[in-house]
Amino acid sequence: MSILTDFVREYIFIPHAYAAPSEKFLALIARINDQVINPIIVILFAAAFVLFTVGLYNLFGNDKAEDLDKGKRHILWGVIGMAIMVSVFGIMKFITNSVGVPNINPASTNDASILIRPTR
Repeated sequence: MSILTDFVREYIFIPHAYAAPSEKFLALIARINDQVINPIIVILFAAAFVLFTVGLYNLFGNDKAEDLDKGKRHILWGVIGMAIMVSVFGIMKFITNSVGVPNINPASTNDASILIRPTR
C-alpha cells in the first residue's frame, strides 16, 4: 500500500517544475499568435465573406440558371469558409489556453500592421 501512496504523492499530487512552460516560450507563442495567426484568420474570414457576398449578388442579380447555380455554390463555399475560420479560431484559443497563453483576439491591434503605422 505504501508503494501506491508513494506513487500517487510523487507523480500525481506534486507538480513538476520541468512540465511548466518557460516564459520565453509563452512569449514566443503569444507573439506568433498575435502577429501571424490572428491576421491570417481575419484575412481568410474576410475572403470567405467576400465570396459569400459575391454569391448573393450572383443569386439575386441574375436570371440565368447557370448564374443562379454559381451563386448558390459561392454562398455555400463562403459559409463553409466562415465556419472553418470560426472553428480555427476556437481551436487556436483552446491550444493557447492549454499552453498558458491568455487572451487571443483576432480584432486586436497587436499585429504586424503596427510596423507600418506612422508614429505620432
